[in-house]
Amino acid sequence: MAPIRTARKRRGPKAKPISKRILTERHTNSIIRPECTYSRRQKVRVLVFLEHHRIPQKRAGYFRKPTQKEAGEIYKIPQRTISVWVSQKDLIEGVGINAQASTQESSTASRCWWPGLEQRLYDDFIESRQQGRIVRRGWFLVQAGFRFRELYPTVNPEVFQFSNGWFQGFLGRHRISLWCITKKAQKVPTEYQSLVINWLRFNRRNSQPRPASFFDMVLSHAVGRFEESNICNLDETPIPFEYLEGKTYNTIGQKTIWAKAGQNGWDKRQASLVLCIFADGIPWVPPMIIFRGKGERLGRERSDYHPGVEVEFNEKAYMNDSLFLRYIEEQLVPVLGGRPTLFAIDLMGSHKTPAVLEKLRANNITPSLIPARCTSLIQLLDVSVNKPFKEIMWELTDNVIFEVESLETFWKWSVSHRRILTTSCVGDAYYRFHIEKGDIIQRVFRKVGLSLPIDGSCDLELDIKGFSGIQIGNWREDQGCVNEISTISDIHDNDESIEFVDSTELL
Repeated sequence: MAPIRTARKRRGPKAKPISKRILTERHTNSIIRPECTYSRRQKVRVLVFLEHHRIPQKRAGYFRKPTQKEAGEIYKIPQRTISVWVSQKDLIEGVGINAQASTQESSTASRCWWPGLEQRLYDDFIESRQQGRIVRRGWFLVQAGFRFRELYPTVNPEVFQFSNGWFQGFLGRHRISLWCITKKAQKVPTEYQSLVINWLRFNRRNSQPRPASFFDMVLSHAVGRFEESNICNLDETPIPFEYLEGKTYNTIGQKTIWAKAGQNGWDKRQASLVLCIFADGIPWVPPMIIFRGKGERLGRERSDYHPGVEVEFNEKAYMNDSLFLRYIEEQLVPVLGGRPTLFAIDLMGSHKTPAVLEKLRANNITPSLIPARCTSLIQLLDVSVNKPFKEIMWELTDNVIFEVESLETFWKWSVSHRRILTTSCVGDAYYRFHIEKGDIIQRVFRKVGLSLPIDGSCDLELDIKGFSGIQIGNWREDQGCVNEISTISDIHDNDESIEFVDSTELL
């Protein structure tokens, strides 16, 4: 049979070149009013600013809403245009009576042939998910057949067809979709917002100048009584010797991907990396690596360590009470110069012992304890620094492997060689990161509010993952003390329950 031919579409007229187009008198008239179009996102952004932003007044602790004129000056939009948006607020945000979202019918609406079956199947689905069961298409197939025979015993079961059309219609009518299973949260729990706001207000409150302090009276800074060189953040992260394992590039099509394993037990020989960054982006304090062991019989190994890296040893390879106290005395205090300092750290047991708190207080250091389980939201190193820093470290490690020209030789290295390599790569990566990407450090301090002006003029720069339009508000209000939150494990704060992923559905 010959293929069916469709009618060929007629071509349209050819476009005229500029040289053959005619200029009319209407086109020579001057523009009276420029035409500007704004997206719905821009309109919503301005309306949110008018609704939630607060401008501090001369009287301490009092704030007011911005005017339409002030919003127009910030966003470069005419006040008359903003006034129209305010009058059409419900229509723009999509929740009003005449909004498009209210008048449009659902695109997934379709005729339901078995309403009793669908309702019973939906109830079973909700019950299974509440029990934490994984529900896939096969579960719906079996459960739908079982419920159909139960509800319609006199009807031939072959009448009901579990087709793709019916199944997609059922999912659409009951707003069910297929999602990736993840340990990472899609939305911030309500209680976390109060913890974060409380932490922001604690920092703003302690950044206010104190008349009784010599430094606060003599030195005046936009960010308050702390200089940017005295606003810092410390974090501890584990780094195993085998941090290059787990993934590899390979040709497409092979079902089995193999890689030669290192010596047995090296993947468990973890070390801890301690980084301390400052709001001015300058590496005032060197990185510290804590290896597992006693550090005895090292011989000449120590002389081969990177000169810009501090190396320590203990049995658990993490920052314990005595080591943290020594870190403050030997590394932190000398570079702070006795000036007021804001020190953001995780809420770990070793960070808030009486000896540590007394040492911080004696050196004019204010500890800002990050609430438990909020490190992926406001722990600066976790938010923006650790990932790009480790990428540089991996790149440098790859370069070392290429330099020895033999992967076989690399795997035969001793533990001592691995420690030397780790210090070298960490040191080079740390100082290279500050040179090439120091702006990332400066930006993240502003994103979480640590180096923003205390008058609230730049609070729009707050950009905390999971929160939209977050405001510090009245920092004088006390919503509870951060120190009273449960303590994180002394080993590591590896909680990832509030690390966010894009809420993308897989259909």
